[in-house]
This record gives sequence, structure tokens and C-alpha cells, in this order.
Amino acid sequence: MHQGLRPLPPHALGYARGMSAPPHTAKPKAPGLETLEPITTPRSGWLVGVDAEGRPLVDFPGNVHGPLAARRTLPQEPEALRSAAAQRQGVMLLFENGDPRLPVIIGLFQAESPTPLLDAVLAAPNPVAASQPEKPPEPEKPPAPEVNRAEPMEVLVDGRQVVIEGNDEIVLRCGQASITLRRNGKLILKGTYVETHSTGVNRIKGGSVQIN
Repeated sequence: MHQGLRPLPPHALGYARGMSAPPHTAKPKAPGLETLEPITTPRSGWLVGVDAEGRPLVDFPGNVHGPLAARRTLPQEPEALRSAAAQRQGVMLLFENGDPRLPVIIGLFQAESPTPLLDAVLAAPNPVAASQPEKPPEPEKPPAPEVNRAEPMEVLVDGRQVVIEGNDEIVLRCGQASITLRRNGKLILKGTYVETHSTGVNRIKGGSVQIN
């Protein structure tokens, strides 16, 4: 053996005699580069909170990353979202590009009522009300004509004869003065001061004439 040369170890001698090379040992992966198994099917989860930007936080079975901020396909008021998160309401999730770290909420599971029997009774129709026939709708009354009291009204009649007829009574009234014509032939003339003028004879006829 030459001086200054180190002897080969036993396993190296075996390789030198024709044995195959040692198997390649896999190097450890750098942290943060691990391969994530994609999720390509819908998965159920639940709401766990709301972040500072108002995005819902979700969790689901098999999640190793903790609560994740999720996108939504359905609009929802912030108060309703916080209430659903407080109740850990169930959600249906899809994952963008199959990435488990990018959940998308596509639906909310309806929370079960704590009083299902009471809800069923309240939702059932009232048999008494159902047995009663519905009343026909009342006909609409025509709107009352609008009268503009601010402007005076004038009636001009051009003709040889004007007839105003009422079945029971006709009343012409202005302030405390009125003339009433009744069906039985009675005429009542009222006023605080009554004055008659005639360029001819002024006659008063009747079966009897009473003054006071």
C-alpha cells in the first residue's frame, strides 16, 4: 500500500467490486413548499367568525391551517353574518383552483328551530277561518268631487224656462237666509230680515192670513 493513501471503507470496497450505487436519499423539503392535496369536490364546514375586513372565517374537517377567510357567492348583511358565525352555522364550500387555503362559500345550511312543534302549529292553517266563506270585496266608492272653496262659483242659465226639481225637498240657503220647498207643497221662507218690493200690486192670498 502506498504511503499517504487512506484505505477504502468496507462499503466502498463493495461498490468498487461492481455493486450498484447506494440509493438516493430524498432531501428534506424547504418549509412552506409542501404539496397540498387539492380538494375538487364540495365540502361542508361551518362559520367560526368574521375578520376585521368583514370577511367570514370558516373551518372544515381536515383543515390544518386554522380558520380561513372565505369568499362568498351570496350577499349577506354584516349583522346576519355575525349572528350566523356566533351560532357556528353550517356552510357548503368549494375551493378556488382546488386549493384548501382558498375556500368559497356557496351556501348556508338552515339552522334547525329549537321549537319545531310550535313552528308547525303556527304554520298550519286555521280550520275555523278556512271554513268561513270569503267576503266579496266591497265596491270602490267614487271619489268625492273636489270643490275649490277659495274661488266663487257662478251659474249662468240662458233659456226661457229653468226647472230645478227635487223628489222630496229643495233648499236654497245663504248664511241665515233660506228658502225651503217641500214635496207636500209647503214653502218656508226664513231670514233675519225679510223685505218685499213690487212695482205693482203686492197681494197676499190664502185660506187664512195670520200675522204673528
